[in-house]
Amino acid sequence: MRFVFAILSVMMALALLVQYNDADGPIWIVIYGVAAIWAGVAAWRPHLLASRTGRPLLLISLATALILTVMLWPPVPQWWRSTVWSMQMATDTPAGRIAELCREGMGLMIVTLVLTATFGWSLVPRSRQAPPARLAA
Repeated sequence: MRFVFAILSVMMALALLVQYNDADGPIWIVIYGVAAIWAGVAAWRPHLLASRTGRPLLLISLATALILTVMLWPPVPQWWRSTVWSMQMATDTPAGRIAELCREGMGLMIVTLVLTATFGWSLVPRSRQAPPARLAA
């Protein structure tokens, strides 16, 4: 599982890197950054997830992501069929604004899934998260 969380962390980090030219890029850098950090903690320092401060902070991050996902849920029925795949980039048109809202909502859904998986991993007993023992030669 550490490998999976390492990949998720790198993917979230790449997602935040491509936000540099977005009008609201700093907001998305923080949002994707939080998911990247938590997935990185799950990959490289999983014992911190179950600490007295780690789990509550992770739970706050997850609750915030859930609330934001509900708030930015795409307003169009069956948005996954065409709206998010639209090549409409200009947000000065109604279709462009809707496409942008759908993409932002989908980004938050991905962040919420990463944080949910990380929280689930934090509930696994530490003995099951330990790396496999090496055989003595």
